[in-house]
Amino acid sequence: MTFLLVFIAVMFIISALVWALAMGARLIDRQVEQWPLLWATALWLCVSVPALGLIISLIPSAAAHDALSVFSLHEPLQSIGLMTGGQLEPVAETQLWNFAWVKSGLIALYLGGVALTVSKLAWGRYRIHRLILAADCADIAGQDDVLVSKLVQSPFAWTPFGQPKHSRILLPKSYRGSVSSEQIHDILIHERAHIARRDDECGLVMRILLCLCWMSPFAHRLFEHWSQATEIRCDMAVTAHRDPQMRKAYADTLLQALHIAAGRVQQYPAASFSTQRIRNEKMRIKHIMDGSQPAFKRLRDRLVLGGVAGAIALTGTLAISTTAMADPAPTSKTVNTVINPIVSGVVTSKFGPASDPFNKGKTRNHHGLDIKAPTGTPIYAPADGVIRAATELYDGKPAYGTVVIIETEGWTKTMFAHLDAATVEEGQWVAKGTQIATVGNTGKSTGPHVHIETHVNGKRIDPATVWDLLPNN
Repeated sequence: MTFLLVFIAVMFIISALVWALAMGARLIDRQVEQWPLLWATALWLCVSVPALGLIISLIPSAAAHDALSVFSLHEPLQSIGLMTGGQLEPVAETQLWNFAWVKSGLIALYLGGVALTVSKLAWGRYRIHRLILAADCADIAGQDDVLVSKLVQSPFAWTPFGQPKHSRILLPKSYRGSVSSEQIHDILIHERAHIARRDDECGLVMRILLCLCWMSPFAHRLFEHWSQATEIRCDMAVTAHRDPQMRKAYADTLLQALHIAAGRVQQYPAASFSTQRIRNEKMRIKHIMDGSQPAFKRLRDRLVLGGVAGAIALTGTLAISTTAMADPAPTSKTVNTVINPIVSGVVTSKFGPASDPFNKGKTRNHHGLDIKAPTGTPIYAPADGVIRAATELYDGKPAYGTVVIIETEGWTKTMFAHLDAATVEEGQWVAKGTQIATVGNTGKSTGPHVHIETHVNGKRIDPATVWDLLPNN
């Protein structure tokens, strides 16, 4: 639950930063507004950077943790306990969200938004597919892929994902008699440029990314810039080698299409000849009349974009992963570490009611005492006794991981669970202070630690009342 909340927050922040960088590039060079690859890369970074950073932070590997900590501005902090009134109180995992219902509500809102936007996208795609199936042949010589329909008001190109050979161009039936054959020819060149560039398929991927970050207005703006750039590039395919008079004729075609499509419902496809945004159409007409040529075709430009995007992705991913892997910072209260003849480490959970690490926001009755320590930390016998168990599967419960149980005088049995390894064998007699195991992270565990349970006459009691497991003031 916390992971998803962090993902939402980081995605919003990353999208704002990426949008700001893209706008900065646009101010430096206005030509970037006609470069779809730049805007598509920016939208991809909005989702990939937080996702990769948080996924890496979840890798259960000490080696990965140590490797990433090199890039951190500080050493990862260990979990700590706080002395309050003579009692050791574990620091809460997070103080940012105190109410489980708030977290649940935010996550439900986000997932609901994702589900709604994805369903609208799927319905739009399905609706366009039905329009294609119901359309009639346009009867244009040598162009069997051109269809007409009375149900659409603006031409567009449609491509089944991954099947560009089965692309179709759909024209409004109302164009017959109102749009000249020369204008139809220009519109078809524009739409075939979309097909050649595979804009409809790219648009589907862009919209899926937009569904994942629907709450960010910055992501929506990046998508709008991408859509506008694809239209400008396809306009260039029509006007690249034309004289001013022919470019003006093409601009008139665009204006006529806008007039016919006035008040229409926005279509699903990204590759639509005309759009509803007047400001975007003004920019398109400006590029048409200026006779703009396609920019950013050189390998150098692509390498620069790839380098900048890679640097942003690497920096953001490492920053997010190292921050997520770091434990909460200490407060100004007294910090105490358990150092005793049994095991040296940090108490993270005491006997009795405690927060449930596997169900955030809930509590559980903790039957033992947890001490966090690095994997391999030695554990010593608390008293003379006999080893009653030294196994990797105790009582048929794999959640305990590797377990050692020692029985001492007074019918007292003490279990040490989640061990890395046992250094004794069942039935062996050991003296107080003999190493019996090492701290590990086996079984159902949140990290390297040892879970200690003590039973007296078959009844669980607080291990701290039997053994010296809590620090003194």
